[in-house]
Amino acid sequence: MLSYINRLFDLVPYLHPITSTSRRQLQIQAYIWRSLAKAGFWFHSLALPRPPNHAFAKAFTTGNYGRSGSKGTVYLYCYLPEGFEPKRRKYPVIVNFHGGGFTMGSATDDRRWAGAALQATTAVFVSVEYRLAPENPFPVAVEDGCEAILHLAANSERYGIDPHRIALSGFSAGANMVFTVPLMLSSWQTRSSGDTDLPQLPLYSIISIVAFYPPLDFRVTRDSKRASSMRPDKALPTVLTTLFDASYMPEPANASSAFASPAAAPSDMLSEALPSENIGLYSCEWDTLHAEGLVFAQRLQHLGKTVEYESIPEVVHGFDKAPNPMSVDPKADLFYRKACIILCQAIDQEAQKSPT
Repeated sequence: MLSYINRLFDLVPYLHPITSTSRRQLQIQAYIWRSLAKAGFWFHSLALPRPPNHAFAKAFTTGNYGRSGSKGTVYLYCYLPEGFEPKRRKYPVIVNFHGGGFTMGSATDDRRWAGAALQATTAVFVSVEYRLAPENPFPVAVEDGCEAILHLAANSERYGIDPHRIALSGFSAGANMVFTVPLMLSSWQTRSSGDTDLPQLPLYSIISIVAFYPPLDFRVTRDSKRASSMRPDKALPTVLTTLFDASYMPEPANASSAFASPAAAPSDMLSEALPSENIGLYSCEWDTLHAEGLVFAQRLQHLGKTVEYESIPEVVHGFDKAPNPMSVDPKADLFYRKACIILCQAIDQEAQKSPT
């Protein structure tokens, strides 16, 4: 996808770095980039083997638990395992968050990952179409992710899933959410215990997390991240990262929030909110986010978490989403399989505790 984005500058020379904080200007630029990204993912879907289509999509309204700052509609794209029989058993569920800098992207972008997960596990796969910035800046995306988890838990019978076998996966911005969503949910649970007027949250358990090339620390400037990169020439274009940051984080003070930067979360918060094992974190060697991924994985390990961390060699951010209609990067298949091993371990462990 990176090479595709870089080539766009020859075709769209008027997309220069943002010089104004006008939300309207941000919306116009976001709309253009969303259209271009959609075309790129169409080419990405052409390579064989073709990725699966979702079985059905469901919409729900947020704000049912008195914690979200704004009401809205979130869509869930559901992919079902072979032989799905919800009347006979309850299935584990993988809840996925797509990438795109919180500004673009779609729940259908990760169809190849959905296919790999369906092939390797017995889980239902649910990809979340959360609301995007700049129309919906921080913390709306994270709140939508929390609401998606709670909606699935509250309606587990309808979806045929076991709310105590929830795994999270995500890419880029979505990989940030696999950490920030549990952190925010944990804070909502704390508020529930101290405020009897708030609706009670449905019960759920997050048993595994898989994160691909996540942004984990908005406190660190993009210039600093580029300076620490092995290949700054392979980084996402400044025009794009500026758009992402200005759209999602209009208030710089929010960068220090644990719900924006999981690296900023206190250790006790991380210990309580995240699963103790079956965490996979994959960084791209040529990504400006590489260093923070390694540091965060090591921190979780020091907290006693079982974290499988790998640096994917000689690849750029979003390497697995290249708009090549002829083939898929073999490293994407390899690391998808590795991530699925972690998910299978978590699902099997929970099944042995309480088979459904």
